Amino acid sequence: MLAPVSYEGEGFIQLANFPRLSAEAASVNPEDGFDCQILSWHQDDRPLMGVKIRGRMAIACQRCLDPLGLELEIHKTYVFLKTDGEADEFPLDRDDEEAMVASTHFNLLEAIEDEILLELPHAPKHPVGQCQSRPLEADLEKPNPFKVLKNLKK
Repeated sequence: MLAPVSYEGEGFIQLANFPRLSAEAASVNPEDGFDCQILSWHQDDRPLMGVKIRGRMAIACQRCLDPLGLELEIHKTYVFLKTDGEADEFPLDRDDEEAMVASTHFNLLEAIEDEILLELPHAPKHPVGQCQSRPLEADLEKPNPFKVLKNLKK
């Protein structure tokens, strides 16, 4: 990353290649995954890498537990810095840029998985009216089992 060269690449990464993300999925099919575009360049003597991630996966609805299709599109720019001190001074108010200390070992697949995990909703739910959950009134119509036991006592 520190060499003053540019790189451009793109490809499809299957969901099965992301172990932590696969654990969050309601199902993992061979066609599930993410299209990724990577572009690296240098600006002001700093190496930068732009990552565009677009894809779809199924996660469980928190109301009905049925699969919920989730479409994601993420754009992130990594700014590679030479020292931890530079990274500490990097402004935190930039949502689309992230400071990283440059090293000889950078796991791009893990960084992509991290970005996708951060984009997952905390409590995913189908839109109102589309959820397959049972109405609350159905539970109220059932006889209370403790009431039945009380009647047996008499």
